[in-house]
Amino acid sequence: MRKMILISMLALPLAAQQPKIQNGQFSVASTSNLTNEINTLKAGSSVSWLAYTIPTSRKIQNGWNSDSVAYLEGDHDRDRNDQSDSTHESYRALLLLRIANHAVQTIRVEDPERQLDAGGTKVEFLPTVDPAQSIATLQSLAESATSNKLRDSSIFAISIHSSTATVPVLIALASANHDLAVREKAAFWLSTQHGKEAMPTLDTWLRDDKDDRFREKLTFDLTLTREPSAADILIRTAHQDASPKVRKQAQFWMANIVGKRVAGSLSDAAQNDPDEGVRKSAVFALSRLPNDEGTPRLIELAQNNKDAAVRKQAVFWLGQSNDPRALEYLTQLVKR
Repeated sequence: MRKMILISMLALPLAAQQPKIQNGQFSVASTSNLTNEINTLKAGSSVSWLAYTIPTSRKIQNGWNSDSVAYLEGDHDRDRNDQSDSTHESYRALLLLRIANHAVQTIRVEDPERQLDAGGTKVEFLPTVDPAQSIATLQSLAESATSNKLRDSSIFAISIHSSTATVPVLIALASANHDLAVREKAAFWLSTQHGKEAMPTLDTWLRDDKDDRFREKLTFDLTLTREPSAADILIRTAHQDASPKVRKQAQFWMANIVGKRVAGSLSDAAQNDPDEGVRKSAVFALSRLPNDEGTPRLIELAQNNKDAAVRKQAVFWLGQSNDPRALEYLTQLVKR
C-alpha cells in the first residue's frame, strides 16, 4: 500500500529525501523495486511521474536560483542539464520518468533541492533504488527508445550515476552491435563524464572499429576527456587512419591542443599525406593554432610546399590572420 501525502504536509520523516513537489498528487511507494513500479504505472490510464534519487560524483546544476520552479508539464522553458566541475562522492540527482499511454515517454534530471511543479499530475517517489537496477532500466530504455530525445536522455542519465556499473554499460551501448546514433551518444558521455576510464577503450575503438563515421566522432570525444594521452592518439590517428575523413577530423581537433609537437605533426601532414583533401585540411588546422605556432608554419607552407593547392590554402589562411608577420609576408608576395 502506498502512503498518500498531502503536498502541504511534506514535513515528515522522509521530507529531506523527497522531491519538493507542488501542484501534484504526491505519494511514496512502499517498495524499492523500480521495474515493478514502472510496470504498475504503465498499466494505469493517467499521466504519472516516477521519481527517485541516484548517487552522482558531481552536483547537478541547472542554473536555477532559490526562487525558481521547474515545471514538469506544459511548454515552460527549462534549463539544460549542466553540471558543476566540482566532484564529491555524496552528491545525488533526482531522476523523473514521465509515464503516459502505457510507456515511459520522458526522462528528466533535476537537483533534488529544486521546487518542482507537477502540473496536476501524479508523482510517485521511490525512497530507495539500487543504482545498478536504475542503470539497467535506463539501458533498456535507450536501446528500445522510439524517440531521439528519450534515447539521449536515457544515456545521459546513465552517465551521471556514481556506480561501478556505469562505465561498462556505456561501453556496451557504444559497441558495434548498436545503431550509430546510440553508439555516438554513449561514447560522447563516456568521454565527457568518465574521461580517464574511457581512454583505453577510445584508443581501441579508434584503432579497430570498422565504422569510419563512428571513428570520426571519436576524434572529437577525445578532446572531451582532458587526458594528456589524447594528443598522442589524435596524432597517430591523423597520420595512420585508413580513412581520409577520419584523418581530417583528427587534424581538426588536434588544432585545439596547443604545442609545437602538434604544429609539427600538422605541417608533416600538409606536406606528405597522400590525400589532397587531408593536406588542405591540415593547413586549415594550422590556421587555428595560436599565432606563434601557426603563422610560421603557414608561411613555410606558402613558400615551399610542392602542392600548389596547399600553397594556395596557406596564403588564404594567412590572409585571415591578424598576425603582423602574416601581413608582412602577404605584402612581400603582392610586390613580387
